[in-house]
Amino acid sequence: MTVLPGPGTWAVRRMTARLSGLLVVLTSPAWLVAAVVQHPVLSLWWNLLALAVVGLPAVWLVVESWRVGDVRPPAAVLAGGVALCLLLWPLGVVDVPAARSGLPWLWLIAPATTATLATLGSLRVSLLYGLGTGALHALVRVMDVGGAASVEFAVLEGVLLLTLALGPVVLVGGASRAAGRLDALADEAAAASAEASRAAAALGTRRELDAVVHDTVLAALHTAVRDPGDPDLPQLAERALQTFRSPGPRADDAGAGDVGRLLQASLAAVAPHADLDVREGPSVPGHVARAMADAALEAARNARRHGGGAGAPPDITVLVAPTPDGHGLQVTVRDDGIGFDPSLVPPQRMGLAVSVRGRMQRVGGRADVVTATGSGTTVRLTWEPAAPADPADPAGPAAPPGAGPGKGTGAGPGAGPGAPPAPRTRPRR
Repeated sequence: MTVLPGPGTWAVRRMTARLSGLLVVLTSPAWLVAAVVQHPVLSLWWNLLALAVVGLPAVWLVVESWRVGDVRPPAAVLAGGVALCLLLWPLGVVDVPAARSGLPWLWLIAPATTATLATLGSLRVSLLYGLGTGALHALVRVMDVGGAASVEFAVLEGVLLLTLALGPVVLVGGASRAAGRLDALADEAAAASAEASRAAAALGTRRELDAVVHDTVLAALHTAVRDPGDPDLPQLAERALQTFRSPGPRADDAGAGDVGRLLQASLAAVAPHADLDVREGPSVPGHVARAMADAALEAARNARRHGGGAGAPPDITVLVAPTPDGHGLQVTVRDDGIGFDPSLVPPQRMGLAVSVRGRMQRVGGRADVVTATGSGTTVRLTWEPAAPADPADPAGPAAPPGAGPGKGTGAGPGAGPGAPPAPRTRPRR
């Protein structure tokens, strides 16, 4: 399977391509002028060959570098063309006395050509090309047709060609390896982020399942063990089965009335004597309506199960109404029972922590609990849409008062003294 290079590797390749084209352009005035001046010294066939294998590939390389394309093919063709012309130089010279007095113009393009081999990214290829071209150039330079240079001077020029071949490829190779490592680290970070997202999604699903099992299955089992003759037991069992058959409505938007209908459908089984009061309110997303209804049912169940202590169950009222500013929705579950001390609730209890607070937090809402021993409990579930950002305020809109999860801890019935009781009506049938 082909592995595509990462953004870091692509960046190094783009930079190398641009530099290669720029190098050829900057050196072109010197070698072009020298080629024009020396063309009478060389035969026609050699000049045509040089035009085909040196001039055209040089133009090709510059165009590809400008387009930020793949400059490796023209760089390879150009390098091969220069080596071929250098090899055939002695055969192409027709005026030896004139050639003896000058430097072959190929020397002026050879350094740029060897440097462009860095685009191939192979140290071995650059080393072999530098050694071969350097040795060939030194051999031609000591000949009469190559300028009759001294051996020492010809060897020095050959070593310079080898250095120009190896230097850029070492630098580009180091940059490419570093970019490759950065790309690998970026891929690993992306994979870790995706795995964390999957784990977070799985954890959210697990918490929702824990809440459903706690609210329905464990509630039915608890009632069956505590009081097998409880008349509400069949309804609790049926609701537990229904929960797993169908997760409930998931409409895009639901109003206060929809939350009230969800509560009314199940409140009779959870707390038969609770009073439900539904007032007109704003629309909320369907999953928020389900979460608020399920959290309110758990609060009512806790109130019925624990709020009366050893005596009769407490009076429970459930109010569905808009928030004070009218933008959000609020469900308040209040009882006049014995209340509780949140600090004494065992940490393993899931009633408030998972089924009430956890549910509201997962949909962007909050659950506030007010309670004290002997003072009853109030659980207030609030969901408000996110406020639009104010362009004039870089810090964004201020959080509404009381935003964030409630400060109560543990689990149990939920909340306490608080505001006066909401208007009470019997559940609608």
